[in-house]
Amino acid sequence: MTTPPLHAQVLARHPSAQEWLELLGNLGRAPATLDAYGRALAHYLLHCEGSGLRPESATFEQVTLYIRELLPGAKNAVANSTLQQRLTAIRLWYDHLVFQGLRKQNPVPRGQHGRLLQVPGHEGFVRGLVPRLTKLPQIPIDEQWRHFLSIAARSSIRDRLMLSLAYFGALRRSELIALRIEDLDVAHRLISIRAETTKGKRSRVVCYSPDIAPTLIAHLHALRGAGWIQGSLFRSESDRNRGSSLTRWTWSKLVEGWAREANLPHLSTHTFRHLRLTHLARAGWKLHELTTYAGHRDPKTTLVYLHLSGADLTAKMAHSVGSLDARMVSELFESQASQ
Repeated sequence: MTTPPLHAQVLARHPSAQEWLELLGNLGRAPATLDAYGRALAHYLLHCEGSGLRPESATFEQVTLYIRELLPGAKNAVANSTLQQRLTAIRLWYDHLVFQGLRKQNPVPRGQHGRLLQVPGHEGFVRGLVPRLTKLPQIPIDEQWRHFLSIAARSSIRDRLMLSLAYFGALRRSELIALRIEDLDVAHRLISIRAETTKGKRSRVVCYSPDIAPTLIAHLHALRGAGWIQGSLFRSESDRNRGSSLTRWTWSKLVEGWAREANLPHLSTHTFRHLRLTHLARAGWKLHELTTYAGHRDPKTTLVYLHLSGADLTAKMAHSVGSLDARMVSELFESQASQ
C-alpha cells in the first residue's frame, strides 16, 4: 500500500483544513492551486503541531513566530515568494474559519493602503506582514538559449513541438497541457486558449510561427492515424499510459531534464513564457498588446517584461541626456589624458 505524502498526512489530521480545500474544489479552483494551498497550509499546521499549538485558535503573536522562522537568516528560511504563498493560504484558511463562526477574527492581517489595520495592539501593518519583493524573472541569454535548444533538439517530435508552442504562444504549463485538437485554427496558425485552462479565467488567442506549421500538421496526422480526431493534443507515449492525456508533471520533469543537462538550474516550464514576452517587448510590442497576448488582467503585471527587455532604454537615454553624459566623460577622462 502506498504511503500518502507528508502534507496529505498532516491535512488528514485537521478536518477543517480538508473541508476548506474541498469547498475550494467545489468552486472550481484548479488542481494545481489546491495542491499549492494544501502544501502551504500543511507546513503551517505541522509547525503548530510541533509547537503544541491548536492552529484553529492561534493568535497573531503565534503566527509571527512562525513567520520569523522563515525569514532570511533563519535556519529554515525560504524564498520571499514561497513565504507569500504560504501566508496567502494560511490567511484564506482563517477567513474560512471566521466565515464558519469558528473564530472571531483572522490572525493574519492583510496589507492595506490608505488606512491602518485594526489589529489590537499591532497597528501599522499598512503594507502587510512581510514585504513583497518583486524580482525580474531569470531568463537565459541568447547563447544559453541556443545551447538549451540544441539539447531539446534530441527529443521526440512531440516534446519539441510542445516546447515550440509553449514559447510561441507564451503559454503557462497548465495551458499547454490542456490544449485540444479542437483549439487549433490551422488555416490561420492560431490557438484558442480556453478560459477554464487559464490562471485568470480569461480566454485569449495566440499564434505560432509558420516554420513550425509542417511539424504540427504531421503531429495531427499521426494522432488521426491512431484514431484521435479530437481531444488532447499531447498524449502519453509510454507503454503503460499510451494515448492518455499528458500530465503537467511529465512536462515539468522533461524540461527539468533539459535544464539540468544545459546547466540552467533556474530554467522551468514558465521560462518559455517569460522569454517569449521579453522577446516581443524587445521587438517593439506595446504594453496593451503584450497584456492581451499574455492574458494578464492587470497591465502592471506585464510591465516586468518591458523592464526585462530594456526596450528603447539606451536610445532614450542617449536622446535625453546624451550630451550631459558626454560632457561628464570628457571631464573625467579626456581632460586628464591630454595633460
